[in-house]
Amino acid sequence: MKLTDLLKEYNQSFSSFWALREARERLLLIVVFAFVSFGLIYALLIYPALSGRKQLSEELPLLRQQVALMQALSKEAAELGDKPQIALAPINKNQIESSLSRNGLKLHDLLITGDYLKVQLDAVSFAGMVTWLDDIQKTFRLSVVDANISSLNQPDNVNAALTLRQVRNE
Repeated sequence: MKLTDLLKEYNQSFSSFWALREARERLLLIVVFAFVSFGLIYALLIYPALSGRKQLSEELPLLRQQVALMQALSKEAAELGDKPQIALAPINKNQIESSLSRNGLKLHDLLITGDYLKVQLDAVSFAGMVTWLDDIQKTFRLSVVDANISSLNQPDNVNAALTLRQVRNE
């Protein structure tokens, strides 16, 4: 069967159904159909649009605030990028010894060559050494290039041979 034949058949059956109804019943059916149609249109089209609009109007101030914050942070980052870097002074033996003593560590041997330092620590606390490394990274911008750490029989005690490099921004 073709689609047109099906439509003709449904049209005939609807026409016969409609013809059998009285005028008052037809009016009632039209009102019910209009009410159901309006309900479907409201549920499928109008309500989602209204609720989405309400949600967006609630989120919009927060989003604007976030955009303003991002723009301020971007501007601050650009300003920081334009500032010249502060030149770091070369590290000397006294600075290293004083930073070690602040962290309760004793220096066994130290060799400074340009931006590189070779530090030998014997029988020191591992936790203290890690704290010292964190301190010198922040203070002198030194980073570990090579580390040879061996544990001792006593807990938390190690021997360490560290090669450090001062990181400079050029």
